[in-house]
Amino acid sequence: MRSWNGIAIIYATGMKVFTFPISVWLGGCSSFEKTVLKNEQQIHHISKTTENTLPAFLDPSDRDTIISFDHELDLYELLDLAFARNPETKIAWRQAALASAQKTKIDSAFYPHVTASLNAARAEQLNAPDSDGKHLTTSLSNVIYPQIEISYSLFKFGAHKESSQVALSTLKAANFQYNQALQDVAYRVELAYFSLDSAIAIVKANEQNLEDAKVALDAAQSRHQSGLANRQDLLKAQAAHSAAAFELENSRSAVESARAHLAVAIGVRVNDGLRVVTSNTQAIPDVDELENLIEKSLKMRQDMRAKWELLAAKQHGLEAKKYDQYPELIAGLRASRKKIQDTPGMYNNFEAYLGFRWDIFDGHLKMAERLMAHEELEIARQQLKAKALGVVGEVWEYFYVLKSAIKKLDSAQNSERCAWDAANYAQEAYTNGLCSFTDLLTSQNALSVARKQLVCAKNDLSVSWVRLAYYTGKILEK
Repeated sequence: MRSWNGIAIIYATGMKVFTFPISVWLGGCSSFEKTVLKNEQQIHHISKTTENTLPAFLDPSDRDTIISFDHELDLYELLDLAFARNPETKIAWRQAALASAQKTKIDSAFYPHVTASLNAARAEQLNAPDSDGKHLTTSLSNVIYPQIEISYSLFKFGAHKESSQVALSTLKAANFQYNQALQDVAYRVELAYFSLDSAIAIVKANEQNLEDAKVALDAAQSRHQSGLANRQDLLKAQAAHSAAAFELENSRSAVESARAHLAVAIGVRVNDGLRVVTSNTQAIPDVDELENLIEKSLKMRQDMRAKWELLAAKQHGLEAKKYDQYPELIAGLRASRKKIQDTPGMYNNFEAYLGFRWDIFDGHLKMAERLMAHEELEIARQQLKAKALGVVGEVWEYFYVLKSAIKKLDSAQNSERCAWDAANYAQEAYTNGLCSFTDLLTSQNALSVARKQLVCAKNDLSVSWVRLAYYTGKILEK
């Protein structure tokens, strides 16, 4: 009855799910206005019901994702927080635990299986004919008999062993995939961190640009009031100041966007308290030789090691399917005790058996399974080859990207220094009437561009180093 009640409940729930779209369709046939009004009323009711509540997918254990921070976090604090909070790390851990349970399930074939049962029956017994030989006498009785059976697979030509190796390799692959999930989370956090750091640096650069524009505006106003500059210079200065203010506000919004991306990468809700320690300088990393990096990445990358284990699992799986076509040697014990109503005594039964179990013909099932296992093995082998080629290409690409980023940083630093000197000279020259306001604006624009190029060069160096470390299977170290 419970199962039928369960079906009835599911059926009723399903009817409720389909009630609203059916009512909308029928209402549309009769009165579109009534349907829209009903829809708005339902939406209003839903919004009132869910007001000031957490989403349904957040259980009490997830409410601690709404946290605040009392200090600025550096990159390694953010990584520790992400490892503890990001849902992807928990998913990967559960998948590894699932693979461990699967290994235990497969290994159950190495142990005897014990089964106990208790049966009760209503038996009708047909007796011998009576004296006239025409009628038979019958009797009804209740029968109760418990039974216990122990069965054990003694030998199956290594099929159980190979199946256990399949589960073991799959478990190792799940562990490597968990490690890869940690690296994936770290990679996204690192990219989001340097993106936020770069956005903050752009804001500081735009603040300096606004200060320079204000100095130029003050100089233009002073010279215009003294009759040494025309109104066109003043208008240009006002336009440049407004443009600098616009760029500053635009960069501030980019900071909040980067902050939101960082919170998502960590696995927490974004809030104003999520602040990071900014890096004013960027150290030049030591880079190993390209061939050494490629060799290390092929050995150390966790996704590569997972692919190797999955290939091993397919190899053991094929061997298991080969052995599965042979007979299985089984042994067992079976004992039961039967009690018949109105019959004196107990009926005891004990049985020990040893035998073979062999599917002589199964409609080509095992043959098809062997062919499938063989093709899965070849697919896994080609996937591993494709993965290795991809790893080599990624390490090659980001090795040279990092080399280029180091050189670009040096060029950007030199450009910023020269642009700063030129802007200071033009400011002094304009104040003394030795150059035009156009020359001053040109030098300030060049300084603005140089400042942003320097920020971008620092960010490119950080990001390229993060990517090279990620694609070689490492997490950045302090």
